[in-house]
Amino acid sequence: LFPFSTMGWPAQTQDLAEFFPGALLETGHDILFFWVARMVMMSIALCGKVPFKQVYLHAMVRDAHGRKMSKSLGNVIDPLQVIEGISLADLQATLKEGNLDAKEIAKAAAGQAQDFPNGIPECGTDALRFSLAAYTGQARDINLDIQKVHANRNWCNKLWNAIRFAMLNLGDGFEPAAL
Repeated sequence: LFPFSTMGWPAQTQDLAEFFPGALLETGHDILFFWVARMVMMSIALCGKVPFKQVYLHAMVRDAHGRKMSKSLGNVIDPLQVIEGISLADLQATLKEGNLDAKEIAKAAAGQAQDFPNGIPECGTDALRFSLAAYTGQARDINLDIQKVHANRNWCNKLWNAIRFAMLNLGDGFEPAAL
């Protein structure tokens, strides 16, 4: 309902005419039949139109062990925690912010302590982007391993330093030779 109900439907508004249907829906394959099919059926039934022309299916991001990320397992990783880093104590404190049962909090905290005994190291935006891009060519699922993201941080840092060194030594007027 969201794509058309926010634009004044059932009235035929200017916004509805201009922005509905959309061109693209980006989603994970795991909800294709649960939500996307329902969106199409409801849109056709209520508006007589398919709500989008294309569907882009992205990879499913899983934890390093291949398990689907779940709040009850405590294995959900906030991208900001990967970018900025977080201590184990602060990571486990985030479990108490939700609505988990005390037993689930204890189980999730144990899993976090096993996976991140020293917390999540600061990896930075570039390393996270590079890692996700590198993972996408492998398969339909991404088993996100923070240690690999951290290793990619080190690689990006080495690449940056090598380019900076080359640029300092090439001088301002450097022109590469024609092929």
